[in-house]
Amino acid sequence: MTVAHANIDIGALKARYPLGGVVEASGVKLRGRGRVRQGVCPFHEETEGSFTVFADTQRWYCFGCGLGGDVLDFIQRTDGVDLPEAIRRLQGAVPPSPDAQSCDPTPAPESPSTVRDPAILTAAMRCYQRQLQLSQAAQAYLAGRGISPRAAQRLGLGYASGHGLRDWLKQARFDDRRILSSGLIGERRERFRGMIVVPELVADGVHWLAGRAIWPEVSPRFQALPGPKPVLGLRRLDCQTPWIVVAEGLFDWLLLSAWGLPACAALGTQGMDKLASSLQGRPRIFLAFDADEAGRAAGDELAGLLGARRAAIVDLPQGICDVSELGARPDGRAVFLDQLRRAATAAR
Repeated sequence: MTVAHANIDIGALKARYPLGGVVEASGVKLRGRGRVRQGVCPFHEETEGSFTVFADTQRWYCFGCGLGGDVLDFIQRTDGVDLPEAIRRLQGAVPPSPDAQSCDPTPAPESPSTVRDPAILTAAMRCYQRQLQLSQAAQAYLAGRGISPRAAQRLGLGYASGHGLRDWLKQARFDDRRILSSGLIGERRERFRGMIVVPELVADGVHWLAGRAIWPEVSPRFQALPGPKPVLGLRRLDCQTPWIVVAEGLFDWLLLSAWGLPACAALGTQGMDKLASSLQGRPRIFLAFDADEAGRAAGDELAGLLGARRAAIVDLPQGICDVSELGARPDGRAVFLDQLRRAATAAR
């Protein structure tokens, strides 16, 4: 039996938009075919791929953070909207073709909710940067992770207090439709509430945002705008840079950049083939992925794709799980540079 909501047949609406297609259109790459498919969860920072889509029930569940639900729950969480708005967004999406409606659907074309709007993202980032200047707690959090106020300013970092963004954007003359479609604000709260906000800066403004929670009660700990993720920081690097470091996570990249090193972030361990394509023209690449099974596997895969003459793997010191952990050590930069020199020497 189908259930209606405001004269909308919810059951029929869900049937038109298979969950797997909506998930992949949001930028989550699902592995496998058939009843069960998995990918990296968009609701918390992980590398294992705990996010699971069940084709027979059209439900999803993450074995890492414990979140789950149906296609409307997914849209509510990824876009930060309430149920009526999630229904409107699903209605406005482009349905998959009949040939694609199987247990392994192809991604639907990008829906209006995933279209990036650099003008409003740039305006929002100015608000977050102002809020960072006013928050001693956020500044202390960054300092504890090895990122100085000067580095934070250079990298364009901000902080989302959870209040004031809508008014800020209204004063900048953005209307409600544009604000809601940006993915920054739902009908109940701001997407990046309680988070350090990291922008992907391109010459004409901000093109993507991600956040890391500093409040212990905020869940998930990691958030990003819906849609494909960039190779964070790559477009900031001069094409003539003789070597670069590719790290795995958000704060790995922040710390390396704060240290003044030419770096970018893969933002996960999937899609190494696409990452390798993005790195074309870079003559020397050092890979500093996490020291866990997924990180080592991704580093080995990317090194194989790039070739031994271009790529070298940086081994992290014993007991260090990822680059960002070095930020809490006064000798962190020196330790990393030593490991970088070792990798360069071993690759000769």
